[in-house]
Amino acid sequence: MLLQKIVIEGIMPERALSKLQREGICVYHAKKLKKNQILLSVKRKDTEKVFAIYPNVCYNIPVYSPYTAKKAGTEGLLAAFEWSKKRLGVFIGILLFLSCTLVANRFVFRIDIVGTDAYRREILCALEESGIRTFAPYKKGCEGEVSAKILSLKDVSYCSVKKTGMTVRVEVRLSAFSEPAPSAGDMTAKHTGTLVQAAVLRGTLLKQPGESVEAGEPLVGAYFLTERGEQVPVTAIARVSIACIYDEIVEAETEEEAFAAAYLAIDGEITEKSCEEAEGGFRVKISYTVTETINF
Repeated sequence: MLLQKIVIEGIMPERALSKLQREGICVYHAKKLKKNQILLSVKRKDTEKVFAIYPNVCYNIPVYSPYTAKKAGTEGLLAAFEWSKKRLGVFIGILLFLSCTLVANRFVFRIDIVGTDAYRREILCALEESGIRTFAPYKKGCEGEVSAKILSLKDVSYCSVKKTGMTVRVEVRLSAFSEPAPSAGDMTAKHTGTLVQAAVLRGTLLKQPGESVEAGEPLVGAYFLTERGEQVPVTAIARVSIACIYDEIVEAETEEEAFAAAYLAIDGEITEKSCEEAEGGFRVKISYTVTETINF
């Protein structure tokens, strides 16, 4: 039902309602605003009748009336229609936003792999083979296929593939009893000193005992040489011992304090040590041997 709100003003405006009802005009939602004002609603088709009864407001006719009437807005379906008409742009924007969101949700814009990075390349390959890639439509129903491929990888005990919004989340867990993945590449020295001994089970020894080594310098190559001199890649397995020397001026009040500070800087087995007073503290000299390994 389409209703028109009207404000009637005058002395004891309630009396105006009686006259409207006598004229066959149905009044709805009458509410007194002030002592001399009342707000009511009538059917839209009865609006002209109301202003015919109180013409001095609706029409510029010099006829006396104890009450004045004026429109105060619409109500019901008409009010909703007018409200919607004023906000048409907002509705269009909402529809466009929802449409873009629905379309975008069909695509994959991000892939998150959580749990482990051990098989990141293999996981991305499994997704690619099943048609899941970034900036492409999401292929529904292939989650089981992807999970089966990932679970076939060594030590993988759990896999979950789920799409949330525009992101595909792959959760992978390794078995608690799995062995750590071997370190790849050459074995490099972590300390500076002299190579004392080396035990190489797999790979090629690049330094001989008695030679000086610098931290970061390759000690064992991750390959072995054929008779023709060709390099065949392998996983290096080796253990070496390096003799190191700590020789620093340590700020301390006693020899014990100087040694204590020096011990914090070394991580091997001490073979010889000395301490003497020097300008600014004590000169501490410690010879020690460290053991380094790779996949040993």
